[in-house]
Amino acid sequence: MTGGARAAKYVFFLVALLTGTYYLWGVRAAGYPFQWEKDQPGYYNYLGRAFAAGHLYLPVEPSPLLLAQPDPWDPKTDDSVKLFDAVLFNRRYYLYHGAGPAVLLFAPYRLLTHRDLPENFALFLFCFGGFLFSGGALLELLRLAGVQCRAPLLALLLLALGFCQGVPFLLSRVWVYEVAVGGGYFCLAAAVFCLLRSWPSSNGRGLLWGSAGGLMFGLAVACRPHLAIAGAVAGLLIAVAGTRKQFLAYCVPLLLVGACIATYNFARFGNPVEFGNSWILSGANQGKLHLSPANVLPGLYYMLFARPVFSPVFPWVELPWPPRDFARPAGYILEQTLGALWLAPFLIALPLLFFARRNRTRLVLMVAAATGILLFVTMTGWSTQRYEVDFLPLLVLATVAACAEVLATAGGLWGGLLKGVSGALIVCGCVVNLALGVSGPYWEMIRNKPLRFVKIAGWFSPVARYRPVLQPTLDVSFLVVIKAGPDHVREPWVTAARYPWQYELYVEHVSGKPVLFSGYADSVMTVAMQEGPPGTVYRVHYTGPDGDMTVSRGGVEILRHRIGPLVTAPSQILVRAGN
Repeated sequence: MTGGARAAKYVFFLVALLTGTYYLWGVRAAGYPFQWEKDQPGYYNYLGRAFAAGHLYLPVEPSPLLLAQPDPWDPKTDDSVKLFDAVLFNRRYYLYHGAGPAVLLFAPYRLLTHRDLPENFALFLFCFGGFLFSGGALLELLRLAGVQCRAPLLALLLLALGFCQGVPFLLSRVWVYEVAVGGGYFCLAAAVFCLLRSWPSSNGRGLLWGSAGGLMFGLAVACRPHLAIAGAVAGLLIAVAGTRKQFLAYCVPLLLVGACIATYNFARFGNPVEFGNSWILSGANQGKLHLSPANVLPGLYYMLFARPVFSPVFPWVELPWPPRDFARPAGYILEQTLGALWLAPFLIALPLLFFARRNRTRLVLMVAAATGILLFVTMTGWSTQRYEVDFLPLLVLATVAACAEVLATAGGLWGGLLKGVSGALIVCGCVVNLALGVSGPYWEMIRNKPLRFVKIAGWFSPVARYRPVLQPTLDVSFLVVIKAGPDHVREPWVTAARYPWQYELYVEHVSGKPVLFSGYADSVMTVAMQEGPPGTVYRVHYTGPDGDMTVSRGGVEILRHRIGPLVTAPSQILVRAGN
């Protein structure tokens, strides 16, 4: 082993240690520890139990109230009587999510231990394994290009693979969706690594690596069916540039897994290409897949370009709420989404792949695979942050590999400038991803572990005005005149904190009469008000430890709302009443 290769392995080990440590922390940071001692209610644990018991339906009995409905699949059906986002078919529950994670982890763990595997630990394994294979793929690309990166540059590129592909956000809230996406990320990264290891050898060892690549592409499809696009692109490369033996070695395991998926679907629904989408118990417009070219343009905006909200309050970068407005078809499903170019701003260097002479074809095909997946995702008419992990890791790998090949040979002022800009963009991407890892989709760390959030925020908040605190001092008095106004127009008095754990006190006219609303998350209290008289003094006071928000009028308490712990920076407390 040469000195350069040895140094690369040391750098890889250190970055992997850092990445794995963060992933292990991030998947529990919002207050969800690994539960090893008891069975878990997760959907993939249900499927793991089903496979271990030798059947395909979930071991959960549908409610008689659900089965008694004339149309149990009606989105208006009460969520309390159904297993939301499960498939109801022939009076049994199934999953439409791919079975790959259950085959890889949950069923084997159940057979070995007779217990359920914590879903958040499974996601950690998938994501950390995905990073290891992505890092290994980068080293293979460098080997194929004959490039040796200096340790600082290689460390930066590996950090981009570990932190700039959307995984920190994925780890922040774990449910069936994140496990499926994480499983797809792991299998796709493993498939790319295996194919690179097989190249360009056509001997027995190379064929074995090629077969492993085909197997992992098949398992990626078993996690996320549309990842078949990447498998097809890889097959095209082998068909054009490889031998017949290489093509067969790749295709046979891929087709075998595909046959297993088709058989699995046929055994459940009588149709080899039916994953259960026709019978999902979900919300309006959320169940069936409606692919449409009209969804592509808004999908590209949200998946690639939608900008964040910047704030002086930790963690400084937030998902926009409500989501950014962009013309979109009726029925388009939109969750909080931040464009991939903010997660990985160094993607602007993607054109460098055309200057990566030795890996150009491979990198172009990676980008083609990622683009195909992205276009499919946009056609679904559903934009949500976690979907970016389906395509972004491939784009990041192609970009950092191109940068490595170009920057390793760039010298002088031009080379130094390119390296400086690339490093700055990677650091910015890491900051954005780590910020989303703290907030997640619902700021669950604030809800479940407010002390932890405040402590972390304190490390990075030198200015008191922008430093989040738990149970802040809030005691304000003001003169208000209640005036007549149109219905359903809010007159804000006091707001504190950020969505979704934001407190709001406001007046709104209902049926022509003023009503005072006190709202925090899903908890709302109201008090009927009267117009006038002028010069009425109101006082709003928040006290811990129970978190009571009280409103007094003329010294008499008119409302007491127990909202619990409130986390906010002083700059986020806005008093508008009396202004």
